Amino acid sequence: MSEESVAGPRPLGGLSIQGLSKTFPGTRALDDVSVEGRRGEVLALLGHNGSGKSTLIKILAGFHQPDPGAHAWVDGQPLDLGDSEAATAMGLRFVHQDLGLIPELNAVDNVALTIGYSRRRGRIDQGQQIARTRELLQKFGVDFDVTLPLANASPVERTCVAIARAMWDWDSGPRILVLDEPTASLPSREVSRLFAVIREVRAAGHAVVYVSHRMEEIFELGDEVVVLRAGRVVGAGPVAAHTPEQLATLIAGHELQAHGHTVTERSDDVVLSVKALRGRYLDGVDVELRRGEVLGVAGLLGSGRDELPYALAGAVPTTDDGGWWIEGRQIDPPTAATAVGLGIGLVPAERGREGLIAEFTVRENLTLGALPALRSKRGGFIWGRSELRAAQEWLAELGVPTAVADRPVSTLSGGNQQRVLFGRCLHTDPKVLVLAEPTAGVDVGARESLYELLRARAREGLSILLASSDTEDLVSMCDRVIVLRRGRVADEMQGAEIDPERIVSVMESVR
Repeated sequence: MSEESVAGPRPLGGLSIQGLSKTFPGTRALDDVSVEGRRGEVLALLGHNGSGKSTLIKILAGFHQPDPGAHAWVDGQPLDLGDSEAATAMGLRFVHQDLGLIPELNAVDNVALTIGYSRRRGRIDQGQQIARTRELLQKFGVDFDVTLPLANASPVERTCVAIARAMWDWDSGPRILVLDEPTASLPSREVSRLFAVIREVRAAGHAVVYVSHRMEEIFELGDEVVVLRAGRVVGAGPVAAHTPEQLATLIAGHELQAHGHTVTERSDDVVLSVKALRGRYLDGVDVELRRGEVLGVAGLLGSGRDELPYALAGAVPTTDDGGWWIEGRQIDPPTAATAVGLGIGLVPAERGREGLIAEFTVRENLTLGALPALRSKRGGFIWGRSELRAAQEWLAELGVPTAVADRPVSTLSGGNQQRVLFGRCLHTDPKVLVLAEPTAGVDVGARESLYELLRARAREGLSILLASSDTEDLVSMCDRVIVLRRGRVADEMQGAEIDPERIVSVMESVR
């Protein structure tokens, strides 16, 4: 029997995968998955955290080996799945969520690390390399100083550098560009700039596989969609044939509740107050957070939105004119060392870089903030059994399988990693929980679960400050929202006044 009769016909004009499965010890990550991405189209790949999207991408990139029986083709030619060199030779190019850039280096060197340096008489021709990098970026409509460290570039500029570097040889033949959540850390205003780059790639006849949790992006950019759940394809077809509600239901496996404003009864009990807070971007911001309140913070990049959570947790230097107060008691400005003791917990924006320790187990990450409470009364030892029991109790409350307690935290899905980070902060029993981009890279199902967790804690009296570039977080979760512009509060809205269009228009100075 021929290979074609076993696996079916070999489609032309892009990427075709048939019968892909992947088994890890005790886990079936992918189960008979078939996917097709055509030239000149954007294939949107959707699914909750742990659905198999990352495993599929890692097999395409050659990081994982598939189970026997899978078949794949690029433009009708067989692709050896699990072989990184074969993937590169067949034109597959990848831009992962962390981009893989070195921020201390400029765009010229970051690009050269992939495509090599221009040389003249055995030496690096710096002038030629700069011109080469500029020419490459101009193909994607990107123009900035390529000689400055990428740490100085905007998030969208760094993302465009990663795409340009991956597609540096796109004139040499058709390519398949795989983008893993490229907008996860981008402010809303910069997403359109990135979309223009992706449309350039599509218009040039290349195939794009686009992974995102943001539903509005799928309908703006996608041509075809594949939805994974529990390692299986549960939906596929043209994006235009679906509604956002239908895709959300496919992702979650059940209909999702529509969250509106369920404003808690306003308490007069002020838990945290700080007057005229100043920092790198903050320019005299007053914060007053009441017991059980969820206060949202909106704003563009550089408005102070991203700085405020870290300022309240003492993680960045600040000054103030009116002092700090917690539960009516004046305190010294918190530092990173004193914030937890004062009852302020921080969930940072980048869980991989700032929050979790990838080499530690789930248990170790979860209990890290509460080790003093786990010490024995005699000798001050931390008993492994006590730590494990505490971790399992917290995992159960967070909705994470207790069996993962002794696995590396890096093996968990993004949604479960975020739950662990939430759990570690909540384990310290804070009075105030400060959140920076709490749902970045989290699917709709996991997002709903995190919302419910936070609402339950707010009902118990926990005060929450939530800074987010995602208006869905602000509309769904917050009792009150302040909008920052140029480091100052430009607007404040409460309850039914919280409207995504109003938030965006104030941020953009439209009104």
